[in-house]
Amino acid sequence: MNDDIDTYSDLSYEEYQFTVGGTYNFTPTCYTTAQLTYDVFESDEQYVYGDEDGSAYYGYLGFGYRF
Repeated sequence: MNDDIDTYSDLSYEEYQFTVGGTYNFTPTCYTTAQLTYDVFESDEQYVYGDEDGSAYYGYLGFGYRF
């Protein structure tokens, strides 16, 4: 039965990802870093729940200490 899984769906999508980020050193031991990512999902096919096109933003901000 598991051999049939590949034949259930031939759906596909394209993903584009853009990321920007950087690090700033306050001192040689103390720093902060930040990153922002934007994802775009595109598909011309219909999924079970309808159109699955969309986008997402996510990021992080961190503080560090080197010792």
